[in-house]
This record gives sequence, C-alpha cells and structure tokens, in this order.
Amino acid sequence: MQNTLFKTLFDARAILFAEKEPILIEWVNETQCSTILVRHEIDRDIFLELYAGNVFDYFMGVVSGHMALGDCPVIGELIEYLKNKELRADELFLLCTHFKRSVLNATYRLGINDQEVFVAISYLFDQNFAGVLKLYTDTIYQKEQEALNASKAKEYFLSNMSHEIRTPLNAILGFVSLLRDETTNPRYQQYLNIISNSGENLLHIINDILDFSKLRSGEFTVDPQPFNIHDEISHTMELFVPGANSKSITLTSFIDPTIAYEIVADALRIKQIVGNFLSNAIKFSHHAGAIHVEARYDEGILSLSVRDQGIGISTVDQERIFDAFSQAHEGALKVNEGTGLGLSICKQLALHMGGDIELKSTVGEGSLFTLKIPVIANHQCEVSKFDVSMFEGIKFGLLAYDPSESYKLESLQRYWDHFGLDIQIINNVQESCNLLIFLESSMDDAARETIIKNQIPSVAILDFLDERYDTIETIVPLTFPIYCTKLQSALRDVLGINTPHLPHRTGLRGRGGFEGRVLVAEDNLANQELIKIILERYALSYTIASNGAEALHYYQSEYFDMVLMDEQMPQMNGNEATANILAFEKATKRPHTPIVALTANVINGARERSLQNGYDAFLGKPIVIKEIEQIFERYLKPIALPEMEPCALVVSKWPHIDMDHLKTALMLEEDQIDYLLGIYCQKMEHLLQDLSLGIEKRSYDDIAFIAHAIKGSSANFRFDELSRVSSVIESAAMEKEEEFEFSEAYEVLRGEFEKRFT
Repeated sequence: MQNTLFKTLFDARAILFAEKEPILIEWVNETQCSTILVRHEIDRDIFLELYAGNVFDYFMGVVSGHMALGDCPVIGELIEYLKNKELRADELFLLCTHFKRSVLNATYRLGINDQEVFVAISYLFDQNFAGVLKLYTDTIYQKEQEALNASKAKEYFLSNMSHEIRTPLNAILGFVSLLRDETTNPRYQQYLNIISNSGENLLHIINDILDFSKLRSGEFTVDPQPFNIHDEISHTMELFVPGANSKSITLTSFIDPTIAYEIVADALRIKQIVGNFLSNAIKFSHHAGAIHVEARYDEGILSLSVRDQGIGISTVDQERIFDAFSQAHEGALKVNEGTGLGLSICKQLALHMGGDIELKSTVGEGSLFTLKIPVIANHQCEVSKFDVSMFEGIKFGLLAYDPSESYKLESLQRYWDHFGLDIQIINNVQESCNLLIFLESSMDDAARETIIKNQIPSVAILDFLDERYDTIETIVPLTFPIYCTKLQSALRDVLGINTPHLPHRTGLRGRGGFEGRVLVAEDNLANQELIKIILERYALSYTIASNGAEALHYYQSEYFDMVLMDEQMPQMNGNEATANILAFEKATKRPHTPIVALTANVINGARERSLQNGYDAFLGKPIVIKEIEQIFERYLKPIALPEMEPCALVVSKWPHIDMDHLKTALMLEEDQIDYLLGIYCQKMEHLLQDLSLGIEKRSYDDIAFIAHAIKGSSANFRFDELSRVSSVIESAAMEKEEEFEFSEAYEVLRGEFEKRFT
C-alpha cells in the first residue's frame, strides 16, 4: 500500500531534490518558525545544515524506499539538540507542520500538485510526526527524571551536610559558652564572644541555606522579627576586628543612640548585608586605612552605611557591581578574590526587604555603601544604652592628640556630645581631672610612665587589644570599634562602678505606685513569688495563673487592667492563651487589656520578643525593675505611696551568693530575697531530678522544657552560669542533637547550682 501511495511522489522525487534549498529556506524563514528559532537561541545556519537538510533527505529516502517510515535517526538528533532549549510540544508541532507546508508549496510551484501527491505527503508527515512526538515525549521524560534525581541527590547531600556541620558546631557553641563562664580574662572573654557570635551567624546561615523550598524556588525569604539594632550591629562589627587589625585598619562607628531599642526587621539579613560591606571594605582598603560604620533612623527608614578609604570604584564598574559574578577591576590593582556574588545577593536581599542599596565612590578615595530599608520602630520600648547618671559630677580629661588622628575620635566625641559628658581637652597628664582619656597612638613614653606611676584613673583608646595594660589596675583599655555599651563598660570599670546590669533610679522607698489589677500567667513558683513581691511593692493587686488555660479562664470571668503572660507554659502556652484572649475580646466586644509577654528566650543579651503574636509589649527574663516600671507607667494610672520603714538587718543563710548584687539588681530587701531563694532552691532540686530523668530517657521535649524553666528562674536571680548552661542544653534538645553530651552538660549545671546552695 505504501509503495502504491508514494508512486506519484516517487516519480517526482528528482524534481523535489532539485528544489531542496528553496524548500528549506522557505521553511526556516516562515514567521512562526523563525520566531521559535530566535526565542530559543537556535542558530539558523546550524539548524539548516545539520538538521533541516538531513530531515529533508530522510523524507526523500522514505519516498525512494531506502528509509523506513517513522524511524528517522536525524529526528532523534534534532530532538536531542532541542531538549535543552526548553522547546514546547506545540512549538515542535509548528516546526513539523511548516516543513510539510513548504514541501506542499513546492509541489504546487512545480506543477506536480495532484491529489495523490497531496495525500502521499500528508500521510508521510503524519506518520513521521507520530515518531517525532514519541521521541520528544521520551526525551522530555528522561530530562525530567534526570532533574528530579539530581534534585533528590542535592537535597540528600545538603541534608547530610547540614547534620555533619551543625552537630560539631552546636558542640562548639555549647562549650564556648561554658568556657566564657570559667574565664575572667577580658581578652579571652572577647575572643570567646567573637567565636560564639561567628558560630551563631554560621548556624543561622546554614539553616537558611538548607531550606529546600527556598533552594528550589531560588527566592529569599524575609523574616521580620523584633530585635535590638544596637547590639546586633556592634556584634557584627566585632567579627571583623581581627581582619581589620591584620591590615592595621581603624574601624570606627556611630550607632545613633536615638534609634529605638526595638525595631522590627530581618536581623539576619541586615547583618548579612553589613557583613558583606565590611568584608569588602577591609579587602579593598589600603594598609593602615580607616573604615567607618554608621547607623541612623529617620521617619521609618533605617540606614546602615560602611565607608572606606580604599581604592574606590569607577563609574563604569558602579553600573555593574551588583550583577552576579561581576567584580570591579581598577587599574593594575588585582583584588578579585571570591565569586562576585556577594553584592548581588545583598542587592536582592535589600529589595526583598522593601529597601535598596546606594553606592557612592571615587577612584582612589574610597567607597560608601548604604543600606536603606523600611522598619517598624517600637519607641515605647525604651531601655538605656548609656546611663549618664553614673557619671554625674565626673570631670573627664581628654589628653591632646596628634591632629592627623582626629578621625579616630570623631564618633566618640559625637557620643560625648549626645550624652552631655563633661569632656575637657588637657595638654598635660598632671592637669586636674577625675578620669583621663588618651589616644594610645598619640602617647609618648614619658607621659605614659607618669600615668602609671601616679596611678591616674585612665581609659586608653587602642587601635587593637593587646596585653600592655593587663597588669595595670588604674588603666582600662578601650578598643575600636567603640559603641555605647563598650564605652560605658570601660568608664564604669576604671571608676570602680561594678554594676553589670542596666542602670536604675532610686530604690523603692518613697517611689510612686500604680492603680490596677494584674493577671499573671507564670508556671514557675519562684518566678510567681518574685512577681508577687514586685506587684505588692507597687500597690498592685493580682491573680496568679499557673498555665495558659487558667489565665484564659480567669480573664473570661474577671476584669484586669494588665496581663503578664509567660510564653512557655504547660497545657496552653502564652501565645495560644493570648490568641484566645484576643478572640474573646473581639467576640464579646470587651475593651482591650494590654498583654505583656514574659520570656527567657533571649539572644545575645537583648530582651526583645515578637509583637506580632498579639502582645502589646514584652519583658525579658531576668526581670529588670526599670523595665517593668516603664511598662506600668505606659498602661496603668500612677498613685503616690507612703514612705516605708527600713527593715532590720538580716543575716543571709546563703553565704555563697552575692546578696548586695541581688539587692541592687532586684531592688528588693534581703529578707524578701532570702525567701525567694528558698523557693528557687527547692524548685531547682526537683527540676534537676526531672532533667536527669529526661536525659536518661533521651526525651528531647522534656529536656528542652525543663532546661527552659531553669534558664528563666536562674536568670531572674542573675545566676548567669546556670542560665547559660541551661540555655545550651535547651538549644541542643530543641535541635535533637544526638551527639551532644547532655550528661556532661548536666553535671556542669548541677555543679554550678551546688556552688551556691551547699
């Protein structure tokens, strides 16, 4: 049948062979075919020579009887060529259809267009296209399977890599935390803090990279949460101090003290961008140069800038510096390590956060990179970053320095001006002042010897930390970068003001109280008693609930002026209870009662918690009297309280506990602290037993819950070592780290407890 069908076409094969080139030209020049070739970047000449011509020859071979219909090797080659071009089935159909049309057009043009020829060509192409479609389907399926297998292999690799990296990294972070508790050397403390911060950043980045859905989509996810920009940026800068020191670069900074203590944004992404800016600034700066970091806030926009005095970037390079795999090349200087992805990623991150990155640069003078992003600032949450009252009446003397080094003190002087410190320039170390400040790089040996000999209380501003003043008690080193807490710590240490907690005002005697009733949701007995005493001192009445379900029940049956809600409780946690309270208010149209979160989930010393779960404010554990008073001032009506009679002297039964420190930190009387410590001690004995049992059973949920309770209670009494070790145990349990030495960490925890209560 096939031979009969192709007889007329067979007789005309010589004529068609002679018309091969015009047929092929008409085919590829047809508008739809040409568009497909251009869309998929298919080279026209290659397509004509290697594929179109061979397809025509195969067609004529079938007509001549030399080739089998539907078994075209060149079709397989064509499909293989097109498979990585993402060619769709409908586009493949159009290509084949227009080849058929070009051949039919040629038969009309050549006068061999009878019915038999039309039927023969149509049958041949229809059968041929069936073979083409099968090859296409098989090839695409194979391609999809290869991609799926590759994806599975990638995910398997990343999953294993995640485990292999996170397991030792968690152990490193855990034992670094323990080492920080055991060393008193400030320099070693700084090194350990840098290791800890670096490890935590690495852990965050690893966890983020290993989010498979993000990897598949290629999109970044922004996770806005409340955080403290002052702490986060200062920690980020400290990570780059060793790199800056290696090139003798001075790293200065000014974090505007007026920026709200709590802002809502993606802290990890912000640190990632600033870290990239700093890394590039160090890389492209000259030896002994300077880098300046600045943070500002204005009308909802947070600006973070990094300025260097390096090689600069040409105008041409500035246009492409944010493109992937692009790097600046200036003159003969070749500093092009890395992939060139850093700034491209930073740009994408900034855009995803609703902001942008600005660049100003001049070749030979340096560059200024500025991240600007919209943030939500909580101006009601105010915590002192620098307590000026500590230094009232103190006369500071700043020793005259070399004018060429004035850039080192510009930011410091901005801090002094902002806080109104009495700073006077003096020309001689023997001029009268309460505290001397000098720039080490501008000091001469004679002046230094005089300071040491006369034991003049001094702060030495150093380019980088070393041991030169380790044994001199009257000189405290202050290294770059300098920010509020670092400056306050140095001034406090040299003046002998040993108050590591936040500043406070006059004690509770004679202080005002507040009017109102408070619902307290807290499952820990020691914490309940502490909160009771605080509320009583402010003349507030209260109801105590031991879990979220109880709190919800009390709230639905009584009226309160404020709710203090612990986040982690049995039966119903604080977030669930808060959601139910808000739903109840909405359903009953009851006026909203302020809900304040209580949490021990504190990272890097900041006490922020999310305001997105319905809370109006938060209080971190340890509870700081100044902070809880600020909450009362915000939501409750103030009243005057009568003077309180002084309490009789109490002999403490806890000789290994610094009662003076606790009295100052908690602003309570010693008999009250004794009472609370008794409850804490009794509770801890039970918690430690339960924790040991949980570790023995390897019950990660129980371990995490108990460790969290120990962390919160211990933090309230400023038992930092207990709080930190329990935090390490809690984190390891939440991550279900099988290789973490829970038993060893438990022994450290129990040992720290027994130091104080045996």
